[in-house]
Amino acid sequence: MKKWASGFFAQNNVGDHKAVALKQASKSNADFDVNAKILQVFELDEYTFELKLKDGSGEIFYTLALRLKFPHLRQGAVVRIRSASYDETSLNKRVLVLQHYSNIMTFVSTSKLAATISKVQDDKGPEKLALKSATSMLPVVLTEVDKKHQGLANTSLHDLFHSTSGATTFRTCFYVVKVEPTDLSEGVQAYDKKAKKTTSAKSGKGGDLVHRMQFLVKDVSTQFNNNVYRVLLYTHEGLGSNFFGRASNLHKDKAALKKLEE
Repeated sequence: MKKWASGFFAQNNVGDHKAVALKQASKSNADFDVNAKILQVFELDEYTFELKLKDGSGEIFYTLALRLKFPHLRQGAVVRIRSASYDETSLNKRVLVLQHYSNIMTFVSTSKLAATISKVQDDKGPEKLALKSATSMLPVVLTEVDKKHQGLANTSLHDLFHSTSGATTFRTCFYVVKVEPTDLSEGVQAYDKKAKKTTSAKSGKGGDLVHRMQFLVKDVSTQFNNNVYRVLLYTHEGLGSNFFGRASNLHKDKAALKKLEE
């Protein structure tokens, strides 16, 4: 049965029957099914995910999903949502409403249909608009995980800092409450490999330019305790060097400083 299903899904668009394109969702008067790629899984609280969805029609929608009911959902996965409806009351973004009988199913790995939808790319359009809006409640995730680690499950800050684990690499999502240094022009410093010391890049004399910043962060699992958690971005050994891209002297490169401030 598994062998037959694997071959059949690979040769046919199984699951495309009666699926509604997100571009047409607002015109549906009853429940409908959707095939879409999960661009983002945002943890609203301990019980609820917000999913950012996009399909081949190019439209972006959001929906809420219970963690206990759908623990298998991952960023980048292609899913079929059964029995969704269009939320006409949402003003800031397009939303799908799920009922208690709704379901979210993933496709088998050999699915021809899923392979087609997985090519959809995230344009970050809603996030860019949200950054400019003073009233938007849209969660804005500014970073993307490297392909090497996209299969990792998210680890909460509470588990990361308070629980022991044999793993050495984690994937996490947090919000920043403070950035240090407060003078961002000092966020890039000159590193002397021989002395293994960093100095201000203001003089412009010698050394490799590296990011040397700290973030004070929290997430859903730690929002009700009194702790803040420190995440270091010290790129002198290459770790995190792609986080903000190539470092440049922020005392002289005003364009790079403005980009970092944004």
